[in-house]
Amino acid sequence: MLIRNTKEFLKLTNNKRIISLDIGKSKVGCAISDENHQIVTPLNVYPKKNICTELFKTIQEFNAGGILVGLPLLEFEKKSRSCQMIEDITKNINKFLNNKNNELPIFFWDESYTSFEAEELTKKIFKNTKEQKKKLDKFAAKIILDDFFRENINL
Repeated sequence: MLIRNTKEFLKLTNNKRIISLDIGKSKVGCAISDENHQIVTPLNVYPKKNICTELFKTIQEFNAGGILVGLPLLEFEKKSRSCQMIEDITKNINKFLNNKNNELPIFFWDESYTSFEAEELTKKIFKNTKEQKKKLDKFAAKIILDDFFRENINL
C-alpha cells in the first residue's frame, strides 16, 4: 500500500525491518534496516526486469515490514522524468505484492545526490572500479534509508 505520510509509514513499520530501493535505468539497489532502525546494510543489486520476484524473496527472507523507494526530486521538490518510471515500477511492485497476499507499506523518499554520495563511498571501499560499479546501487539504497532515519528519528 502506498503511504503518503511519514508518520504513518513509521507507525506501520515500527519494530520491523525496512527495505530501501534505489531504482535505476537497468538495475535496482537494495538495502535493509534492522528492526530498531539503527543499522542499515547494503544487500543486493537486482536487474530491474526481475525486481518483483527478487524483492518478494528478500521480503520473505528478512521478514521485512515496509519498503522505502528513492525518488529523484529536483530543486523545489519538482519531479524529474525518471520519477514517473520509478512511480510506475513501484505501483507494479505494490500490485505484485498484493497478489501474493503480502501487502506492505511503501513510501517514497527524496534520493537526490545519493548516487554521488554512494560513488564517493564506494571509491573508498573498493579499489577496483569494476567492483565499485557493481555495488554502487546497493550503497545508494543504504544512503537513502540512512537519510530517511536521520531526518525522521524523532517522529
